[in-house]
Amino acid sequence: MLESFAAAFSHCPFLAVFLISLIPGLEARVAIPFALSSLLAAPLSPWLALLCVYIGSILPIFPVVFFTRKIKNRFPTGFLQDHFSSKLDKISSTQSKLKKLVLLGGFVAIPLPLTGVWSGSLIAGLTNLKIWQCALAIALGQLVACGLILAATIFFAGSELLLIAFAFALLFIFIGWEVVKMIIKKKRTM
Repeated sequence: MLESFAAAFSHCPFLAVFLISLIPGLEARVAIPFALSSLLAAPLSPWLALLCVYIGSILPIFPVVFFTRKIKNRFPTGFLQDHFSSKLDKISSTQSKLKKLVLLGGFVAIPLPLTGVWSGSLIAGLTNLKIWQCALAIALGQLVACGLILAATIFFAGSELLLIAFAFALLFIFIGWEVVKMIIKKKRTM
């Protein structure tokens, strides 16, 4: 898949990296190794890759937060509240606003599947924190995540495809684990 994507954007590797960084679930975890890989006709420098991926990955913050808040306000006791109630209770039970923002930024900073900007923005939309504070916490968390991924990619130089495969494997394991937990929970309630 990434080979055909790289071939389609061979004339503009910046755009290819930028678009990958916008995709939920992939974000920086795949975009940074891709930007430095031999798949591109002209791989980007590490700092240029970091900048391009960071800008691309923080763009969805405001639209996702606004959209989530609009849905939350329209359906106050609906699916989102039921589905995320345990997570919201955990966030709501913390004492200070600063602690909530640090937790949000830390959640985004962990470069694991489904802990990126999109998930952080969704969680931020379900809280009552100010939007600009949430955006700042998410952006700082994403900067840390991008730095960690860049460091891992440079440390394991030459094995970018292995890192991309590892990121996809972690994503599938996480999704599989969540599906198994959901099935077990449904069986227990029957």
